[in-house]
Amino acid sequence: MSLIKNILAGKSVPKEARQAALDRIYQSPGVPKTKETTTSFWLREPHPSVAKVQSTTFPSSADIAILGSGITALSVAWTILQTSKEQATDPPSVVILEARDCCSGATGRNGGHLLETALEYLELKEAVGLEAARKITKFRLAHLTDIEALLLSRPELRLHCQFRQIQYVSVYFDNQSFQDALESLNAFRKDMPKESEEIFIYKNSDKNQEFQLSQHAVGAITGPAGAVWPYRFVTSLLDELQRDFPLSFRVETNTPVEEITRAMDPSSTKESHPYSISTPRGILHARQVVHCTNGYVSHLVPGFRGRVVPVRGQMSAQGAGQTFKNQAYKHSWVFNYKEGFDYLTQLPSTKEDLHSNGEMMLGGGLAASRGYGIEEIGVSSDNKIDLYVDIHLSGTLSAVFGRKHWGHSSGVKNMWTGIMGFSSDGYPWVGQLPPSFTGRRGEKDALAAEWAAVGFSGEGMVHAWLSGKAIGIMLLVQEQILPEQANTGMQEWLPDQFCITEARVLKSPLPRELSSL
Repeated sequence: MSLIKNILAGKSVPKEARQAALDRIYQSPGVPKTKETTTSFWLREPHPSVAKVQSTTFPSSADIAILGSGITALSVAWTILQTSKEQATDPPSVVILEARDCCSGATGRNGGHLLETALEYLELKEAVGLEAARKITKFRLAHLTDIEALLLSRPELRLHCQFRQIQYVSVYFDNQSFQDALESLNAFRKDMPKESEEIFIYKNSDKNQEFQLSQHAVGAITGPAGAVWPYRFVTSLLDELQRDFPLSFRVETNTPVEEITRAMDPSSTKESHPYSISTPRGILHARQVVHCTNGYVSHLVPGFRGRVVPVRGQMSAQGAGQTFKNQAYKHSWVFNYKEGFDYLTQLPSTKEDLHSNGEMMLGGGLAASRGYGIEEIGVSSDNKIDLYVDIHLSGTLSAVFGRKHWGHSSGVKNMWTGIMGFSSDGYPWVGQLPPSFTGRRGEKDALAAEWAAVGFSGEGMVHAWLSGKAIGIMLLVQEQILPEQANTGMQEWLPDQFCITEARVLKSPLPRELSSL
């Protein structure tokens, strides 16, 4: 069951609050607010070339228009342009349209944590079967290796965006939760022995001293993970694309899309641009439209209402305790409670980087908000901080690490919120959109189409990059740059459960009324 359904089904939350959440779910999320937002720590050093970039003259047309400028949009553009270069062919023209500053949405507000613990593997296996569970898990795990491989040839960027391979420590504070995790881990080890080789179990607080954990921890599970400064990663690579493909690629920030219409052209050809994308700066005509707006996607694609739900999450940057040993290149953490969890990475502390001083990047606390998270469902504005989540996150670190290991801290430096896109069935939505879904006329097999990679359910760092890559490959086939066999090869690693099909569309929406849940 998806997190959204779990929260909506919670009997401890008044029916009125749950119905109000369903009502919000079926409203348009609108476009991201441009003036009233909380300030993300990651965005404190705007990229000089792309943060507010705009063309002097707004482009009138593009072969491919990508909406959004986070990690998914980057992946789509990167795949299209770099593959075209490898194929020694002229790339299609690509324009990214961003409502606010570049990468100021969920990617610029998340935890920067590349983490797949596989501790929900058993639940996944029971839901989709053995082979599908393996495929989904491999897809998630591949994000760490794919992103690392990309950065191997870019050592300066790797250093700048602080990419590092680390060991996650998934900590449990009650025996039942720990036993449930061990049961899932045992199934994972049995079914995927190679992928689970580096996962270890620690019981009875036997590693609390090394991990600097509180005596309240009853056990921990560790495994490979990654951490990165997400804003620097995305904006630096977008800047590289701007420099390498000046005639084919543009980023247009502070250009919200107000409306999309499609002209019916019976003689549609590869040169046609039937989509009209209206913005305050003018109209962009495009052949392909790619929605990478995650929690905001249902504003322009009404069919996603009830299927991809905006949910407000909260993050913080905090000073480390004086007696806490810096673990930036060693560990990250997940703190699992009876209700909910928190996630944490630590930044390096270097003289070369004035913006990185060992901060603890702690997020989560959804279960601590009003109604165990019900008040955050269907919320698409990142301009407010939830008081109860603030209280929870502000006091978490000294409790989970213990006062002895933690010591005095300078406390919270930044607290902010961001909008995630949660999928009604728990899986991302990746692929071509049927016209019935968008409400815009057109044929599903037409050369011009709309596409989406959205609904990552708070786990974009292990879903978004390869989802965007999949869309990029689909578009390269659609644009006749790659042969149809490329789609076949992609289907070997893209899980079927992520694909957009008419059958999935029909069975996936959340009910409008609580009584139907």
